[in-house]
Amino acid sequence: MRSRSATLLVSVFCCFVVRGQSFDSLPEKNRQVLEYVIRNGRSISPTYQSAVCTELVIGVLEHFIPLTATDKSRVRIIITEDVYTLMELGSPLPKGVYHALTANHTGLAIDSLEAVLPGDFVQFWYPHSWGHCGIVHSINPEEGTMELHSSFPSTEGYGVQEFAIPDYCYFVRLK
Repeated sequence: MRSRSATLLVSVFCCFVVRGQSFDSLPEKNRQVLEYVIRNGRSISPTYQSAVCTELVIGVLEHFIPLTATDKSRVRIIITEDVYTLMELGSPLPKGVYHALTANHTGLAIDSLEAVLPGDFVQFWYPHSWGHCGIVHSINPEEGTMELHSSFPSTEGYGVQEFAIPDYCYFVRLK
């Protein structure tokens, strides 16, 4: 039996439309990811200091698939080399969650902004600045923006925030 808050959550989603696509028309796994992160995001990442963006993504993924230590290391992008040099060399390592899910065959690479859907995962990097990851809430390719469920300093942990879509942006859908 669903709780009152879970029923309300599903009711809100049934009316949710992104770029002409209703929540009900999203792939089942994407709907489940969105429901889970909205219901549990704040408990996974109550503060940014306790769980940064990668820990939120890992916490959501672990609900759906088993993750090895290697998978988690890939999401966290635990490397000693310069991330921007690796990107220029075409290394998969800076792709974080994209790399983890495509390497373990649990994710489908999304290589077109027009194909990105709410509930997809993303890792991105601003040129020679900083990177971030999260779960797509919405995307507007025409305006070059996306809203993400993530853990970020300005949301003091879990929240939804808008970001500009940079050139180094890697989307993946959980199979």
